[in-house]
Amino acid sequence: MEKTLLAFMAGVLFASFFNFSGFVFLIAGLSLIGVWIAKDKRMVSWGLALIVFGLAVFYFQFRYLDLKSGELGLLEDNSSVVLTGIVSKEPQMDFDRQKITVSIPGNEKLLVSASVFPEYEFGDRIEIKGKFRKPGMIDDFNYEGFLLKDGVTGYMTFPEIKVLEKNQGNGIIAFVYSFKKKMVSVIEKNLSLEKEAILEATIFGNTLKMGDDLKQKLSLSGLSHAIAISGAHIVLFAGIIFELFLLFGLWRNQALLASVFFILFYVFFVGMPASAVRAGFMVSLVFLAQVSGRNVSNLRTLIIAGFLIIFFNPLVLRYDVGFQLSFFATLGLILLGPVFNYWLKPLIKLKALREVLAMTLAAQIFVLPILSLNFGYFSLISLLSNILVFPVLPVIMILGILFPLLGLVFPLLSWALAMICSLFLSYLVLIIDFCSFLPFSRIETPFVLFFLFYLPLLFFLFSKKREGELDFFI
Repeated sequence: MEKTLLAFMAGVLFASFFNFSGFVFLIAGLSLIGVWIAKDKRMVSWGLALIVFGLAVFYFQFRYLDLKSGELGLLEDNSSVVLTGIVSKEPQMDFDRQKITVSIPGNEKLLVSASVFPEYEFGDRIEIKGKFRKPGMIDDFNYEGFLLKDGVTGYMTFPEIKVLEKNQGNGIIAFVYSFKKKMVSVIEKNLSLEKEAILEATIFGNTLKMGDDLKQKLSLSGLSHAIAISGAHIVLFAGIIFELFLLFGLWRNQALLASVFFILFYVFFVGMPASAVRAGFMVSLVFLAQVSGRNVSNLRTLIIAGFLIIFFNPLVLRYDVGFQLSFFATLGLILLGPVFNYWLKPLIKLKALREVLAMTLAAQIFVLPILSLNFGYFSLISLLSNILVFPVLPVIMILGILFPLLGLVFPLLSWALAMICSLFLSYLVLIIDFCSFLPFSRIETPFVLFFLFYLPLLFFLFSKKREGELDFFI
């Protein structure tokens, strides 16, 4: 099964870079099966893989063209339009604007940048009048693909907006967003602007409040992935919730089932980014398998989770960097985590420290090519910064969720917890500032040149692994 799923993902990846007909792969696969069906089952399996590869190419091309062939896709760039739609996601507040996703009749989406005031809400039915723009390339950045992965086919900047009706969205979703907004208001009252921005990025996935200076520091220190919502955050959240349920007296299976519910709710709560969906699905499968008493291969679960996400949205494989980083970081943990843990045993006796170091090394090695491909550089001190930050992230997440919740009922207790959370955030800011100002904190390198060094490194690591080190994970 894994070969079939990997063939599908490989076909989607191929189609996202090359405009090539899938018929070639279908014919090649059928020919391979026809020649070897009575002689070699392995060649037949490769033929089936080629057929799946070709079908994936067709699938990506169909989904891509389908997104661009709607009413908005047929509009001329820079044309004056009047459109009516419903705010379909929680508006994202920036310093000087709010970003609104509007669903237009026909299941199309439009991204609208509007002034900070008046504030718009999920479920508002609005009329928009202004210049319609089609996304394209911005320098080397494919803005069209970046928006299309979210179903957005166009954008408008500071148009005239008139609210026609309120509360036209799903009531349950509206309640969740309203509750989240109240939690954010508690965070704003208790933390400084910089700490507020970091905490909202960590627990809600909202990075718009971060200034350019803070984003640059996070990039230089190699902590951008650690702060933004990612698979690691979902795994941490799952572990925290599970232990809390056990602490409250639930039996193990009850705690596992309750944790699955809260994991899926949290993924929805933070806006369902692809990295969080992948991690939430994977952790939920592992928890449910433990309830049923079955052993689950982490690698197989990761492949299934990745396949399902890509099947429902094939554009994330190329255009969602968060998904790429999360997927490869998890792959590194599965494949190289136990290798580094084994190698570090003679050097580091403290188990917790050794595991943190092993996980950080494994994840960083596997995300290096993604960073190099997308940004043209990678951090030289990301290992140090992640080791220093990783132990405090669970505490920040616990306090960062707990004190806004308590702030709705017990303001004084909430304030006390917020002050403790602020101390941990101060430590985090200190590490970000320290690591970002170190000389030679990052190295810029072309992707091709980088791979000349990266591939031999991977070959060395896997050739030196001891027999049996990876058996548990594969």
